[in-house]
Amino acid sequence: MSDNPYEKAYQREKSARNEAEHLLEDLSRKLYEKNEEVNQLYEDLKRNQSIMVQHEKLASVGELASGIAHEINNPVGFCLTNINTLHDHLPILLDACDAGSPEWDDATRAEAQYIREDLPALVRETLDGLISIQTIVRDPRYYSRNSSQDSFSGADLNQGIKATLNVLRNKISAQYPIHLNLGDIPLISCNQGKLNQVFTNLILNGLQAMGDSGNLYIDSYQDADHVVIRISDDGPGIDDAIALEIFQPFYTTKKVGEGTGLGLSISRSIITELHAGQLRLVDDGRGQGATFEIRIPTEQAESG
Repeated sequence: MSDNPYEKAYQREKSARNEAEHLLEDLSRKLYEKNEEVNQLYEDLKRNQSIMVQHEKLASVGELASGIAHEINNPVGFCLTNINTLHDHLPILLDACDAGSPEWDDATRAEAQYIREDLPALVRETLDGLISIQTIVRDPRYYSRNSSQDSFSGADLNQGIKATLNVLRNKISAQYPIHLNLGDIPLISCNQGKLNQVFTNLILNGLQAMGDSGNLYIDSYQDADHVVIRISDDGPGIDDAIALEIFQPFYTTKKVGEGTGLGLSISRSIITELHAGQLRLVDDGRGQGATFEIRIPTEQAESG
């Protein structure tokens, strides 16, 4: 190094400037990393908040449906009892119509004959209608079972699928035949209400993907120590390029205002985090479009 004092001063200033630049660069990088971390935490907070709001809404709807179902079930119950009693009395009433009365004219006897022929059908149709009401009332209660909390209980997933389809009957028209192939599966300890929420999301996604018509296939079977549910549609399918993104929160292929992009994210969370299972796309479904496979361990007591 030169003995020139000006040269030495210049070198010291240059070294200090370089050190300051390195320090500033290091601080800028750390600030950028912290900013990215804060942004990620903010996105996680928004996602969790949306999921919590969705869960609370579903819990409220479940409680409301259960309360209404209970109120409807009481009058339907005694109506069924009365109609069953009338059904037991039918032979006497029909014999009375046959016997008639000496004072009856031909018109009255013809009306009695009509009543005799029509009354059994009326009672049978009324019984069928009341039983149908009981089924409709029961399904929302089964559908929302345990949905407001993370409690587990023994449940039949086949019954959960049927209950979900009954709840969605107004959205499933004749253009969407449902092909059920429900196998012999064991009862598992699970949160039935939240699993029904998953079934709802996957079924509605399949219906929306198919457009104006198509077939929906739902299969269940036991595979070793897992219960497997497959839901497959005849839609256009899902491109490999976005197959991994569809489970990300807020990702949606629907038009603005038609979807939140949370359905599959919440469904995967329910299956993987709450039930220690798997939710994934598979290539060998019965439908021509997308096939989602749910795998849940048959032993859930400890994880529940």
